This record gives sequence, C-alpha cells and structure tokens, in this order.
Amino acid sequence: MRNKTPLGRFGLACAAASVAALAAAAPARAAEPVEFGWAQPNIEYVVNIAMDATTPKPIKVDVINSVPTAAVDVTVTIDASAVSDAFDLDLPGAAQGCAVAAKVATCTLAELAGDSTHTYTIAALPGDLDVLEYQGQIKVTTSASNMPEDQYAEGYVQLAWPGVDLVIDKMDDVELGPGQSTEVPIRAANTGTVAASGVEIVLSTSLDLTFPRQYENCEYNADFLELTCWVLGDVAPGEVFTIAEDTPLLVAVDDKAAGPSTQGVYARVAPLGEEQVEELAARAATKRSAGAQLRLAEVGPVPDLNDYDNFTQFAVKVPKTAADTVAIGGAVNGAVGDAVDLKVGMRNDGPHNVISPGEEWASSALVTLPAGVKALTVSDRCWPIVDGEPRWEDAGKVDGLIYLCWPSDSLEAGKSSDFPFRVEIVDTAAEAGSIVVDGGVQDPNTANNTAEITIGTGGGGGGLPVTGARAGLVAGIGALLVAAGAAAVVLLRRRRIVTVVE
Repeated sequence: MRNKTPLGRFGLACAAASVAALAAAAPARAAEPVEFGWAQPNIEYVVNIAMDATTPKPIKVDVINSVPTAAVDVTVTIDASAVSDAFDLDLPGAAQGCAVAAKVATCTLAELAGDSTHTYTIAALPGDLDVLEYQGQIKVTTSASNMPEDQYAEGYVQLAWPGVDLVIDKMDDVELGPGQSTEVPIRAANTGTVAASGVEIVLSTSLDLTFPRQYENCEYNADFLELTCWVLGDVAPGEVFTIAEDTPLLVAVDDKAAGPSTQGVYARVAPLGEEQVEELAARAATKRSAGAQLRLAEVGPVPDLNDYDNFTQFAVKVPKTAADTVAIGGAVNGAVGDAVDLKVGMRNDGPHNVISPGEEWASSALVTLPAGVKALTVSDRCWPIVDGEPRWEDAGKVDGLIYLCWPSDSLEAGKSSDFPFRVEIVDTAAEAGSIVVDGGVQDPNTANNTAEITIGTGGGGGGLPVTGARAGLVAGIGALLVAAGAAAVVLLRRRRIVTVVE
C-alpha cells in the first residue's frame, strides 16, 4: 500500500506537518516545547443500562493530556445532578481520589503527566423505575493551573430493554520492527442480560500493517484496510471471551515499513443480528473445506444495548528504519533565449519507506535555479521562497529562483518524485543552481542530499556537492526556513478494527 498524503475511520486521522531544516545534512529540528499542560475530559456519549441489570455498568471518564507538558493542579468535576433516581450511580469516591457531595464528584490530581490519560469509573445500575425519567446527562469539567481555560464534556445514560451488551477491554501498545508480528489481544465480555448468538469482530489498521493469517470466517477489505470476522456461538450474560489459542489473530509490520512511526490498530466487537446468524449458519453447513469452520448455534434478534464501548485501539510503534533520500539534479542546455524543460527531484534508495509527514518534519527539497535562467512555469508541488519564507498561497506560481518542494507521496523504497520546471536561458555563463533534499532522521547518507542544476552540461545524477558562496546561500536559506513557521499537511488514514471470538 502507498503512504498517501491525502486522508482516509479506521474512520480518519489528520495531522499538521511543519517544514524542517532544508539545508544539506541539516537534521530535522524538534518543535518548540509547549508551555501549557492540558486536561481534556472524555466520556462515552450514550451509555444504555438494561432495566433488569444486576451487574453494574462501568462508565469511563478519561482525562487526556495530549501535549508533552504536564498539567498541574488538575480538578475534575463529574456532575450527575441532572440524572434522576431511575438510575443508581456510584460516582468516583475516595478510592479514586475524589470527594462526593450529593450527585457531584470532585477529583484532584497534583499532576497529569504529558501525553498521558487518567481514567475515573462510574458504576451504573437501574434505580427506582417508578421515576419516569429514563435519560439523564452527566457533565464533566476539567481545569488546571497551567491550562488556558476550563474544558467540558458531556454524556448521557438511559434505561433500555433487556439485551446484549458487548464490552471490549483496552489493549496495550506494542513495539514491532519491520517483518515482525504480534497477536491482537482481544478480550471482551457480554455485560448485558441476554445471550449473544454470535460475534462480529472488526480490525482496522494503518497502511504499514497487515494480517498474515487468514481464516474462512474472515474477510479482508484492502480498500478500507479492514478485516471482518464472524463467529457463531452463544456468549452468555457475564461471559468473557477471547481468541482461541489455536487460531491467533495476528497483525504484522510490513517489511519496508517506515520508522520511527506509530501505526494504529482499531478493534470493534458487536453481536450478530438475526439475518447474519442465519446466513453464516447456512454457509457453515455447506462448507467442504478442511480449514477453520464456523460454529453453529441457534439465534435470535438481539440488539446491543451500548455500541460506544465496543471499540478500542492500540498503537504499534515502529523503531527507526533507514531510508536513503537522494537529490536528483538536472541540466539546462541551450542558447540564450531558449525555453527549456527542467526536471529535478528526489529518490528513496531504501531499504525502507520514508515516514509520513508529521508535526515536526516533512520530506522536502529546496530548489535553487541557476542564476542564468528565468522561471516560466513551476511544479504545482513547489512554493516560491520570498524574503526567506515560503509563500504558501502561491503553490505552482513563478516568483524568483528559489522554491520549496514537497513530494506528493511519502516515498516508498525505490520510488522517486519529480519537480518539473520550464525556464528561459538568459546567461549561459552563470553560476549553477542546486537541489537540496531533507531526508530526516532516517537518512543514513547525507552526502547525496545535494545535486547541481547546471547550464550547458552536467547534472542529472545525484549527490554532486555544492560548494563555495552558493553553499553558504543554501545553508542560510535552510536556516531561515526552519524559523519561518509551519505549513499544514493534512493526512487521512483509514482506521477501524474488528476481532474474532472462539
């Protein structure tokens, strides 16, 4: 699969990418540290509770710090005063670092570390059903001494008829190198009051992850990077299930995966509907293959009470891999007054793919045309540099001799990206130009990051050094670009997951 810069649930993810150092051999520079902490609340939007439930339904309240700086003196207020006595809510108490007054819990944290999450749990049961207010709102407010303003989230609880309620457990992040695999640790339970007659498991991944083992009761959709499996068999109320040991569900990192990177795996479980069960049972009854067989079971049309806790995800962290980015120079041949096509670019000599653009770095090239030419047309993936800064609104527009260019894709091993120009020769004796590429932390050989753009002869290869006054100019522009600020690069990735139960 190609690492496209355009976006795709596991749904979708997007990120901003800023320009890093563009001078030859200049490493990508880390972003400035964030000065504030963060404490963003999150609660399931709707939680259904069966009217006949006897086992408490857990409602998770997450407080998320998504920046590197710790949030200090955090206060979390969980306000259930709008929930009627038709519900019996056990709010977080002293055991979770909270104090409860009436239907409001106030929780405190001295510090919430950067890039971390703290979770509180509310236990919910049906209460006095004679109180005919079967839906209520829970509001969560967070504050911190170093957070600019309070943050809010809200969720709803509602009573529902008896049914299936599948809940999936959290999964820990893992680290895998290219070619390595691990089991997807599906562990889920039926916390409802009715048995499920079968389970659908869906797994979605990022582009550099694959499923090395396939089963007859699973289908893979390459367009959506999604594996769906269907397993027949009763899952009784209170029963916990996982994947059978003899049929592990594996996820693997592609042999040429880019790193360092973080790939996502998303998992969802849901009860099978009546029509699904009938279809799968009929298919299993006629199966003649010696492969894994679907289990048969009687079915009934049973809804899932709460779809919001059927989903979880974990990260697969890929360590740094090598990707040699090479500058491709060019030559402008002709007489004064001639209009000439010029094509320069960058190539990934591998052995791995180049990482996708991120918040701190994006693969790029700084193109300085020879002083003896005038640009007529410019690649639509290039931006003019004016007064040391890219003109982000002028992609593909002619303005001077210096341009910042980005490849349309994150380069796979062995692939290249070209930047076409058309120029008019005004002086054949002028000094040569250059292209300088930034290969980032993966690049093991910065000696080939610069190539000449000549007038007359030469060019076309890669790695010819630029020296003298022009080398200083290139380095100076690179430093200016680092200080210039960021450009938005939007990424979309398909992310959604399903798992299987035996």
